[in-house]
Amino acid sequence: MMRNNLFLNRLFIQTEEGATAYDETYHKGVNIIRGDNSSGKSTITHFIFFVLGGAFNDFVPEARKCSVVFAEIEMNNAVFTVKREVIKDDEGNISTQAPLYFFWGNMDESFNPPIDKVWQRFGYKTLDSRKSFSNVLFENLGLPIVKGDSNITFHQIMRLLYIDQDSPTSSLFYYEHFDSQLTRETVSDLLLGVYNEELYEKKKRLIEAEKELENLKSEIKATSSFFSDPLTLNPIHIQTAIENREKEISAIQDEIVLIRRKEKEVSYESDSKLTFQKLSEDAIKQRKIVADLESEIVYLNNEIEDSSFFLDTLNKKIKAIRNSIQTREFLGHLPLEYCPECLTKIKPHESNSTCKLCKEPIDESFGVVQARRMELEIGFQIKESQGLLELNKRSLLELESKFIAELGKLNDIQKQVNAAMFDVKSFNEEIVDNLNSKKGFIEGEILQYRTMLENAELYDKLIQKKSQLDKEIGYLKAYVFNTEKRQSQLKSAINNKVREEGVYLLNNDLDRQDEFKNASDFYIDYSNNIAFLSNKFSKYSASSNFYLKVTARFAIFLASLYIDDMRFPRFIFADNMEDKGIEMKRAQNLQKILIDRVNRYDPNSYQMIYTTSYITDELNNSKYVVGEFYTKENPSLKNIKK
Repeated sequence: MMRNNLFLNRLFIQTEEGATAYDETYHKGVNIIRGDNSSGKSTITHFIFFVLGGAFNDFVPEARKCSVVFAEIEMNNAVFTVKREVIKDDEGNISTQAPLYFFWGNMDESFNPPIDKVWQRFGYKTLDSRKSFSNVLFENLGLPIVKGDSNITFHQIMRLLYIDQDSPTSSLFYYEHFDSQLTRETVSDLLLGVYNEELYEKKKRLIEAEKELENLKSEIKATSSFFSDPLTLNPIHIQTAIENREKEISAIQDEIVLIRRKEKEVSYESDSKLTFQKLSEDAIKQRKIVADLESEIVYLNNEIEDSSFFLDTLNKKIKAIRNSIQTREFLGHLPLEYCPECLTKIKPHESNSTCKLCKEPIDESFGVVQARRMELEIGFQIKESQGLLELNKRSLLELESKFIAELGKLNDIQKQVNAAMFDVKSFNEEIVDNLNSKKGFIEGEILQYRTMLENAELYDKLIQKKSQLDKEIGYLKAYVFNTEKRQSQLKSAINNKVREEGVYLLNNDLDRQDEFKNASDFYIDYSNNIAFLSNKFSKYSASSNFYLKVTARFAIFLASLYIDDMRFPRFIFADNMEDKGIEMKRAQNLQKILIDRVNRYDPNSYQMIYTTSYITDELNNSKYVVGEFYTKENPSLKNIKK
């Protein structure tokens, strides 16, 4: 039995005054609505589209005077009734997003519902707290609700079920202004049966799992690099260390109990000392350290003072030498005209290199050179002394810092000595105290091990999680690969069947288009919204373009009758089989070959509804017709006030 079926059992339209405008029952199999042009046939298909959730508001004036439309529907053996109100705003515009009301029973029952049944209202949009009417229709028809970026409503589904007059012949889908390739591709995959909701979820999970795995690898790497010893990341090793420490504590505790109960003799060795004695000895040693540091500090202070005095002396000496050089240079150029002894005028001498007084040869540069040499030697001494002074000051700074620290230690030890003087313990008591101290140290180690164990267990869980993710990713990749492979095979089988049905309809057309009669290939590009033969850019007449479009839509419908795995609901309705100037004979031939084609299948498994002005006498008197033959004088909608 086929999985998806949609049947229209009855259509009821009510006027604004509450009168019946239209009320007809439909049967399974072929349904033909016939009548003259402008008799209201298209209006009936518009109302079918509208009551099934289509976004339509371009009604003719007569239809705009209707208030509500009811439809009794059967979906996968479940019969229910839907109604949709024709809601107009102040300017007379009809809402395309009017809600849909559901009654879970047949139409007659819905007009007078029993107490335990009520109409349920579902809006156009899906909300977090409430389903949309598209959700309800999808669930009843067995279609998966598409999740993600493409919002697929039941209106989008019917764009491939309804063949209207207003859409361009080049548009495979029911035309709308704001359309996208993604929407068309998703709708086609959904109806052909190749869209897999579980595959979508698995692909989504695969992306998440791979991202999670990368983050996990980074965390594992960071954690392992933080611990240099691999054993610290092994929970069993750390747990063993904790257990060993706990055994040590237990042994210490037992020993303490035995000592206090005097059940264990503590041997006192000659070299053993009480705590007070040990502290006193430590205080003496520390006092000697402090005293030695203090002596060194005094010595360095004296050295620094001597060095500072010596530097001052050298600086004064070098200053005196510089003054001497300046004085000599000044006196060397002072002229002497009278002898300082007898005050006799000195006679000029021919040579400037002899003394004016004693006439002995003189070297004017000798004193200056000697002074410069002394100045240089003293400068070296100052530099060396300055370096030694800075070194001593640095040593003094370090000694003073060390002195403060050691003095602090001495004070601490002295406090312990003073405290011990008031609480001198026996040797046994000190042994117990030492055991308690050792026990406390081990307990501290256990706390550290506990922290390490927590990190190790986290690391171990990360490793386990990584292993789980590796397995999950492997499974997901295998599932995606195998499912896509099966999808590809199913899609290939569906496309081949659609191609076969399309070629049949084209080959059996009247001899009006050579390419159709000789066609061996037929393709549908759902994403780009076109159907074509071998060349998608071929141009045909308007009537042939219409024939090609109808061929594509019915080829999909006919393929669904053959392939059970398709989700196409085996339901199609078409407005005017002779659109775009197609001649009567050609339109009648198309109707004949379509009816012949569907008659190969059980009529209870599908429903085909179409309107025509060119019906043959044979079909006009057949079981396929629905309602009257409509004319301008006897239109499809009744009781419409002028």
